Amino acid sequence: MKTIKTFIILSGIVALFSSCRNIIDIELDSIDPKLVIDGAVTDINETLRIKLTKSVDYFETGVYPNVSGAAIIVSDSQGEMRQLNETAPGIYSAYFPGIEGNEYALTVMVEAEEYTAEVEMPYKVFIDSLSVEPTPSYLEFSGGYLVNCHFNDPPGIKNFYRLKVSGINDLEETNDALIVYDDAYVDGNNITLRWDEEQFLPNDTVVVELQTLAESTYEYYRTLASLFESGMIGNANPANPITNLSGDALGYFGAFTVSRDTIVISE
Repeated sequence: MKTIKTFIILSGIVALFSSCRNIIDIELDSIDPKLVIDGAVTDINETLRIKLTKSVDYFETGVYPNVSGAAIIVSDSQGEMRQLNETAPGIYSAYFPGIEGNEYALTVMVEAEEYTAEVEMPYKVFIDSLSVEPTPSYLEFSGGYLVNCHFNDPPGIKNFYRLKVSGINDLEETNDALIVYDDAYVDGNNITLRWDEEQFLPNDTVVVELQTLAESTYEYYRTLASLFESGMIGNANPANPITNLSGDALGYFGAFTVSRDTIVISE
């Protein structure tokens, strides 16, 4: 209602002064398209997949053009090297399972430009147990249950985590909320992370995924989440998430390990 009222008032002002108004054309700068690189090495996927697209102007529709014809090479600290093949427009893939502790280097050559990134695969932190609790009345939904993830944070190591939770029948529609954490104030402690993005009902089977992230991957997710929360996400962002990519590219080349567990919600 406030928006409608504001429009009516402004319309009245325009009508009142229409005889003396000047038309001012405001030219908005066009933003040159940038390469967007999206991909991560994990310990649960044997196939490494890198997606290449181009960014678009802020006021354009959210259609990101695929980038074909790139040469992509990934190598690790053990001397393994793979050239990725374009399996679909803008999608490049190769057999390259991630190994804990290995360092990975990415090189993308496209349109006479070279882009690089490096990332280290963190060591897996395992889920210890899962539990449920009734949904608190102060949340916008109620009448069901929330899921808690319990694990032991390794002492003396900087760790970064992402929690993902979904019903087993909704795996293709997983809630992709960017919920990330660091252990800056809880190093070496037993940690409980509560998933309050959604609730579950009796007899639901829930899949919980604890990702242990490389620090650069955490920083990308953290800053991307803050842009979503502030409403600053557009087709070309006023501010871009922190990236480990060179050459003014957007996106990230990440690495993480995954621990999964399931729980059945009972009354």
